Amino acid sequence: MKYGNAETLTLQKASWISKPLRRWVEAAGIKKHITFHCFRHSYATLQLELGTDIYTIKSMLGHTNVKTTQIYTHIVDSAKVKAANTIHIDNLQVK
Repeated sequence: MKYGNAETLTLQKASWISKPLRRWVEAAGIKKHITFHCFRHSYATLQLELGTDIYTIKSMLGHTNVKTTQIYTHIVDSAKVKAANTIHIDNLQVK
C-alpha cells in the first residue's frame, strides 16, 4: 500500500503485510494462524458492527461493487439476532 491521502491510496499484493501482521498477532498473544484474508474479514466485520457505512467499507477494502462487501452484513445481522435473543422477560405475554 502506498501511503498518502484517500485519493492516492493504492493496493499492492497481500504479501507486503504478512510480516507486520504476524508480529501484531504474536504481540497480541493470539495463537491462531491469522491470514491476510482473515484480517480483512475481521476488519470489515468490525467496521460494520461499529456502524461504518457499507459504501465506506467497500472503498476501504478496494471492492469495485458493493455486492462484494455485502457478504459481511449477514455476520452482523446474525450477531444482532443473537444479542436480541439473550434478553428474557419473565411473565411477558405476547398476543
